[in-house]
Amino acid sequence: MKNIAVGIDFSDSAGPVLERAADLAAALHAHLHLVHIYAPEPDFVGYAEYAYPGEDEREEELREEKNKIREWIDALKKRGIDASGYMREGDTVHGLLEFAEKREASMLVIGTHGRGFVERLLLGSVAEGIIRHATFPVVVVPSGKKG
Repeated sequence: MKNIAVGIDFSDSAGPVLERAADLAAALHAHLHLVHIYAPEPDFVGYAEYAYPGEDEREEELREEKNKIREWIDALKKRGIDASGYMREGDTVHGLLEFAEKREASMLVIGTHGRGFVERLLLGSVAEGIIRHATFPVVVVPSGKKG
């Protein structure tokens, strides 16, 4: 086993997901790829003064996310885990699956958010979409929340 990809979303469950992925990478002597697929900025139709956060806000948010990934990578390297980070705009399910396939990941580690039935029905589930379409093992780390 050479590569493990881990989907990072900066939610409360990101820490436990990253910790589980790091444990796997250490045990298997694998490279750990931290992958964040962020949502495209929505096309906003309406009044300009109420538009989605402007370029500056969006850029600052992305900069903060990049810095957080760098911090996590530094901490992983201090533990002796070979790690790298990646960010890309796009659909989360497609983006994570595509990344894992291109990097020939032996597995993908993702978290769940503990959404309830109605939310899953209306919003879908990233974890469910990944499990349904993955051609490699997927480790799902529960959030611990009940929904």
